[in-house]
Amino acid sequence: MPLVNTVDLLKDARDKGYCVGAFNIVDYLSIEAVAKAAEARKSPAIIQTSSGTLKRFGVQAIVTMVRTASAKTKAPLALHLDHGTDLKIISEAIACGFNSVMIDASAHPFDENVAITAGVVKEAHAKGVSVEGDIGVVAGVEDDIVAKHDASLYTTPEQAIEFKERTGVDFLAAAIGTAHGFYKEEPKLNIDTLRQIRKRTDYLLVVHGGTGLSDEVVRELVKAGASKFNVSTMVKQVYIDSLFSYIEAHRSEYNILKTLDNSLNEISAMLGKYMALLGSEGKA
Repeated sequence: MPLVNTVDLLKDARDKGYCVGAFNIVDYLSIEAVAKAAEARKSPAIIQTSSGTLKRFGVQAIVTMVRTASAKTKAPLALHLDHGTDLKIISEAIACGFNSVMIDASAHPFDENVAITAGVVKEAHAKGVSVEGDIGVVAGVEDDIVAKHDASLYTTPEQAIEFKERTGVDFLAAAIGTAHGFYKEEPKLNIDTLRQIRKRTDYLLVVHGGTGLSDEVVRELVKAGASKFNVSTMVKQVYIDSLFSYIEAHRSEYNILKTLDNSLNEISAMLGKYMALLGSEGKA
């Protein structure tokens, strides 16, 4: 089916008490894996990409790949730009058919973040594209996004409400102590921030740094009000590990298609488990 509006997916999740997985892809195989998992689990899903991936393949090429994969499935899929910091890349994504974009101006002071984000919202909404905003800093490393744990700022409900009102963003990533990459120690999460925002508003809320969180914590985040849950590092790990293990076990086979099919199946199976955990299975 054609790509769908990201906000529509998230509103349904918010209203029905589940969460939509947003999975970072790196090529057509990983795009296929999201579509395959969504079809098998009858789940909505968000295919999202970093600016680094767009620079590697080109924005229009990624849009074409995602539309091709989406056309082969009955599951509702949306295409989202994750952690956009380059306004040129964001504008190109808006123009080429992304359903939503994230403007990450969280490294700037609050008022400057508001001004930059509001500008992207104005541009995107004129094209029917929705926008994710960000306040606070998610620590860790994800492509060209690097932030130290000691620089992480926990978002307060008051900041979130003010930011949303002043920028007009469609969904919001609040810093609650999650981090990009694998956790080297138990994260100190402030899940109550999500609960308080949800209690006081109907905002669509996003959790970044989903890789490595326990199933119990994920369920708690969904219950607290998360509507979008980002997974990136786990996709990369399963992709690389599945390639390595298959090649190691079939060292003299030299069958590239079998190697890729194995990775497709491994990534898809992992993503399907996330869909079940987030409660989106059967919601398509």
